Amino acid sequence: MSRFYRLVKFIEYRYKAKTKYYLHSPFIFRFYLDILEGKDDELLSAVKAIRERWQKDDSEIPVQDFGTGQSINRKISELVGKVAVRHKYGQVLYRMVRQFAPKSILEVGTSLGLSSAYMALAAKDAKVVTLEGSSSLSLKAQSLHQQLGIGNTTFVSGNFDETLQQVLNQMDRLDFVFFDGNHTKEATLNYFLQCLPNAHADTVFIFDDIYWSEGMTEAWEQIKKHEAVKLSIDIYQFG
Repeated sequence: MSRFYRLVKFIEYRYKAKTKYYLHSPFIFRFYLDILEGKDDELLSAVKAIRERWQKDDSEIPVQDFGTGQSINRKISELVGKVAVRHKYGQVLYRMVRQFAPKSILEVGTSLGLSSAYMALAAKDAKVVTLEGSSSLSLKAQSLHQQLGIGNTTFVSGNFDETLQQVLNQMDRLDFVFFDGNHTKEATLNYFLQCLPNAHADTVFIFDDIYWSEGMTEAWEQIKKHEAVKLSIDIYQFG
């Protein structure tokens, strides 16, 4: 059902999509040129190499499921293929951070640490805090960042229902937030509303997998209509 839904929404998206020549806003036109059409950065070659190696890694890692309260062993290759951010979207995150130069970055959903690596490398002077429910995944992500020489990331492990507000109490200002945690409508809206008081006029919120399910799309539609949102951009994978 979910795959069929995503396929239908992708076809709808491609049908409605326009070229850059339809863009009238200077801000969105620059976003298209500098971020969506931007060139690869050699700084990301190490991240890409590790990602490609992990795609062939069939070793298993226990992943905690807060829904069942149990740990499930999953292959690294499976997590890279189904959960981790794809390289081309990692590049988009990298370019966005480089373009907007945030001083504080929050990620809800670390997974293997690839997405936070893209962001942290783009703003080495920024404070990056990333939340992960599974302690084993958080440790794997920490190992990745150490391997890449990234030293500006703080890892927080535990249930988002508890850790998110604790982190927000310590981060009075949010410049850039990447939401990639619990992919449900209720959770996504809750995370958005929790983070909103710490946002300011130039804060950028990115939501992953906005067409993952009907519920995620409904959450995205509600977020776009919120009075605090002044501009929304839909690139299918991210909102």
